[in-house]
Amino acid sequence: MTTTALMPLDPSVSPQHANRILPIRANLLPQDISDGRRARRTRAVVIIAVVLVLGLLSGWYWHATVQKQEAEDDFSFVTGQVSRVQDDQGAYKDLTTTKNSNTKMNGQLTKLMADDLPWQTVLDLVRTTGTKYEVSITQLTGQLAQDDGSATTGDAVGSISINGKAPDKKAVAKYVLALVDLESKGFTDPFVSNVSGADKDGVTFTMTVSLTKVAQCGKYTTKCK
Repeated sequence: MTTTALMPLDPSVSPQHANRILPIRANLLPQDISDGRRARRTRAVVIIAVVLVLGLLSGWYWHATVQKQEAEDDFSFVTGQVSRVQDDQGAYKDLTTTKNSNTKMNGQLTKLMADDLPWQTVLDLVRTTGTKYEVSITQLTGQLAQDDGSATTGDAVGSISINGKAPDKKAVAKYVLALVDLESKGFTDPFVSNVSGADKDGVTFTMTVSLTKVAQCGKYTTKCK
């Protein structure tokens, strides 16, 4: 009778370790099959990359086409507006011509009236200034410096000769001081050349006052203050 003897187990090895299958892997495929698989994976990656690039290019091209079309539409719209405005200008050609003529005329009047004086305003101011002192003006004569050829000092551009009546000489003096206070209106250097008559009967006087450039104003020049 034959007997079988079992090898004694190593007490340091557990039954689980004794029955464990070793994780051994081996690539038994032929080299050409492995290379073929790697080539197919590489082709797939390349194809996907090409598709993505083509997709991005297509999107960019579509966006550029839309932008170009919008720009062309805007250009056509603006061109149409310009044409309509030009047509409207043709309809108002006479008005535009008249307006340009008025502008040219205003420029010519500005040059022509550069040395003009608002005589009505100036003479009215001379009259009303003496009312407070019971001074009445009987005659006023105004002249520009270049009109009478007289020499002027400073920035004087003209003068006014004044003839009038006053209750007494004090009233005449007050009137002269009142004209001095009108320097901001263009009046300067009031000068009394003659006073005649007795104070009890009233006096008559003759005087002159110069006008400076401040008094020069009007519709076509500097606005009057």
